[in-house]
Amino acid sequence: MFSGLFDHWRNALAIRLSLWFALVFSASGAALFASLYWFLTVRLEEREQRVILAKLDAYAASYAQSGPNVLARLVQRDATSPGAEPLLVQIRRRSGPAVLLYAPEQWLGSVTESKLLPGFGELQFKVPVLRIPRDAERDFQVGQRELVDGSVLQVARSTDNREVLFQPLRRVFVWVGSLMGFVGFAGGVVFAWRTTRPVRQVTQTAREIIRTGRMEARVSVPRRRDELAELVEHFNTVLDRNQALLRAMREALDNVAHDLRTPLTRLRGTAESALQDSANPAAAQGALADCVEESEKVLSILNTLLDVTEAEAGMMQLRRVPTELGQLVRDVVELYSQVAEEKNIRVHVTADAPCPAAVDATRVRQVFANLLDNALKYTPAGGRVEITTGGDADMASVRFRDSGIGIATEELPKIWNRLYRVERSRTERGLGLGLSLVKAVTEAHGGTVEVVSREGAGSDFTVVLPRRA
Repeated sequence: MFSGLFDHWRNALAIRLSLWFALVFSASGAALFASLYWFLTVRLEEREQRVILAKLDAYAASYAQSGPNVLARLVQRDATSPGAEPLLVQIRRRSGPAVLLYAPEQWLGSVTESKLLPGFGELQFKVPVLRIPRDAERDFQVGQRELVDGSVLQVARSTDNREVLFQPLRRVFVWVGSLMGFVGFAGGVVFAWRTTRPVRQVTQTAREIIRTGRMEARVSVPRRRDELAELVEHFNTVLDRNQALLRAMREALDNVAHDLRTPLTRLRGTAESALQDSANPAAAQGALADCVEESEKVLSILNTLLDVTEAEAGMMQLRRVPTELGQLVRDVVELYSQVAEEKNIRVHVTADAPCPAAVDATRVRQVFANLLDNALKYTPAGGRVEITTGGDADMASVRFRDSGIGIATEELPKIWNRLYRVERSRTERGLGLGLSLVKAVTEAHGGTVEVVSREGAGSDFTVVLPRRA
């Protein structure tokens, strides 16, 4: 149990984000402290060195102008002035012992006993001011300057040991840094847990859908508008579309089952009747003819489904040749002339100007036939269907306008779906594949098809095809 809980927390996104946040925060704090520590040490060292360098400049200038006696008086005056910092000043000559101009009384015992004063002259100065240890808490800072006569002027001061000076600062940083790291991790956990809540809800909803198979579950959209809120909205949209797709598939299967059941039932009934009446050859021949007719209906449905699938997948083979679209329209109108006469619907074609386009004539004829069939099917007796060709230099257009029952606004986006049938059209023959084929074939040619319709006011379909392949 505890192992599973530990694995869950270890793999939690909020915990990993918090750990990374704490790590970056701690590293940034450490880098900031290191930079601050370096800056303080450098600035403090420069400040302390300026004291010695200023004295060296002043004393070297006095020595050059007035000689050693005046320099000795200047050093004594500086050392005895109120608030003066105690400094050790001596001159190392090229030969002979060093001349001590001044040494603080508190230094004399330790300096003399440790024989540091003579050793100052033996130091190798690679920097303007050297720091040498005095004891556990104090250091010597020693600077030197060559005088005009070749002698070396040395000035030394006592200052705090760097380790002792900055140890409290390091100790405070360790405690404060640890506290800030802990607070950063804890705060990161809280904020990351709240921020990633939509992600956990998405995961929980997906897990619930997988477990129960119910597509109705949705994730509540966060009030703040950020990337996670957009993720939740897209996730809900995907669920909505999947649910609609499943619903459409169920309806499509119902429609296919319904439309195939009738011809298959007739096919079986006819075959059974022919078998029972085997003594009558004429009846058997008629039954075979009916079987062929019913099988043709089934085959037509399946072929249409395959055509739509091929066109939508971009696999439809098109034999594109220059074709006069006006002539294709007239051929289709002639084919449906008897249907139009039976329903007393007048079909008028306006195709006076040539309207050529590089298309597959057979496929485009299917498109026009389906559009005209729909117009005649849903236009009441005494209505009118107008077909007009036109376009521009690059695109050719064919418009089918009828005075039929029209399509509801909410149904318009769905009429192109395979096997979708508008509720009012379910009493009419058909499987709901005609408009799907129209759209698929038109787009396979690189064209578009649009519809403008209003319930009770007829429909207006426009097919636009490129003139060149």
